[in-house]
Amino acid sequence: MKEIDCRGLDCPEPVLRTKSALENSTEDLLSILVDNQVARDNVMRFLQTKNLQPKYHESQGNYQISVNPVAGEAGDSEKDKSLKKETAPVSQQELSNRPVLFISTDQLGTGSIELGRLLMRNFIYTLTKRDDRPEAVVFMNAGVKLCVESSPALDELKELEEGGVTILVCGTCLDYYELQEQHRAGQVSNMYDIADLLMSSGRVITI
Repeated sequence: MKEIDCRGLDCPEPVLRTKSALENSTEDLLSILVDNQVARDNVMRFLQTKNLQPKYHESQGNYQISVNPVAGEAGDSEKDKSLKKETAPVSQQELSNRPVLFISTDQLGTGSIELGRLLMRNFIYTLTKRDDRPEAVVFMNAGVKLCVESSPALDELKELEEGGVTILVCGTCLDYYELQEQHRAGQVSNMYDIADLLMSSGRVITI
């Protein structure tokens, strides 16, 4: 068994080290150690994109993720199935020619903060009324505040998501603003998946 200790590492380093280990491993079992849920979900999501079936074990705030790097492991537990569904990555093959929106703030424009937040909410509301909706919306930095319980645009984001728009929310940003427990819209993602989405999109619009 090969063990990779990614505790204390910032995103996307745990995913990058896992990727490197997969490419170079000759072992039947790979074990990745992380010390937070965001890193756990990021690594699990990445492994699932490789058609592997990782499992994890929690102990005193640390997570040990184990996976067979060659053939995967047969049989998911109910906990693993639930996590897999919640963190399923965006497939590049499913991307259309519709744009990807990159939102890094909770307000639109500069000047009045109150006005800016109203404009951002109105912008997202307007998206729900259009036939040509974006393929995906990525939220980073203060933009993740739009995806939490107190967001004035929460209902609109849920409507977009239910209508097939992929919404990715930066997990590191949620952690920085201490909003993990308030997250309500979109799937928590990481820099590796976000960069992959942006680079594979034919058109990215920054808001």
